[in-house]
Amino acid sequence: MAAAGVRLELFETDLDDHEFALLEAAILHALIHASLSDEDLYPLLVRLWTWRMPPVDWPPQAAAVARRCATALAADATCELETFVYAPTDLSLQATRVAIVTELGLTASDLLAALEHHWQQLAGLEMPVDAGCSLLAFARHVLLEPLVGACALIWSTLETPSTTSSPATSAWDEWSPVDSGAWSAVVAAELSRLGQPTPHVPGDGDAAAELLALARAAVLETRDGQAHVAASIVRTSGWPGAPDLIVPFANRAIELALDRVDDIDPETDNDQLVDTIHDQLMPTEVVLVGWANDPSFGTLSDPGNSARTGREMLHETASCLLSSLAWAAVEVIRATRRTAPPDA
Repeated sequence: MAAAGVRLELFETDLDDHEFALLEAAILHALIHASLSDEDLYPLLVRLWTWRMPPVDWPPQAAAVARRCATALAADATCELETFVYAPTDLSLQATRVAIVTELGLTASDLLAALEHHWQQLAGLEMPVDAGCSLLAFARHVLLEPLVGACALIWSTLETPSTTSSPATSAWDEWSPVDSGAWSAVVAAELSRLGQPTPHVPGDGDAAAELLALARAAVLETRDGQAHVAASIVRTSGWPGAPDLIVPFANRAIELALDRVDDIDPETDNDQLVDTIHDQLMPTEVVLVGWANDPSFGTLSDPGNSARTGREMLHETASCLLSSLAWAAVEVIRATRRTAPPDA
């Protein structure tokens, strides 16, 4: 555990919020980077989820059960996370619970039998809050829920296999890269993908964006860092279709921002530079017309509702998208300057 970055002193009985956040970040980092075996990781995940280590060794090979169920769930869907915390939603937990019960062929009688078998170790644990008042509710709380939580946390770090099918076009919904309705959840998921899971992403959009820019700034210094950051920017752009259309522009935006690194003020929004990069990214109208038949580009909304003609709509659509890429690129380089040593 120490070699994986999990500080042993964080396993004290009582942790304050800051200490628990450190423990959570370390365990999730070990999970994402597979720096511990599943057998070593499983009790840490239970500790993270329940605030205590597994009370008993149940079920047999619990770590393998949790991994199998998480992998099966990830093959069908992405684990949904709460907006403001890195935790699976109730719906995701329910899906995990069903998967585990099915995997084990578990019945209420089986669970109560396990409770009886381990009664001496379990009897002194607290009853669940608002989860029923029966021995079965207690058995679920102390036996099943630790396994459910560990499995859901594993699922939350697994990618759903990408599909080669075209984006659905039957729905005529609009989308916008400036829609921040679930921004904190998007940032939380992306921080985990970048290897810097954060237990509590701020609800404030600017603060969340700052965390994301700092994480990308760290990745930028690694091998193939620019490509990884460009892919990250595309993932958080909201682009609903195949990313091939906009990845080159995200890469170019980073290059342009790097070329102007000395002009980037770490203490301001650098709006003028964002506008400059945006203008350099803008392709010709001939190219934009070729984009118009792309369903994603075609449903990108104009947040200002200022377009009066089809041509204006074409340019406003591109302007909205490319501005978001330029802003994200400048924010990354700005973050590198904020984290640079004073004599850099």
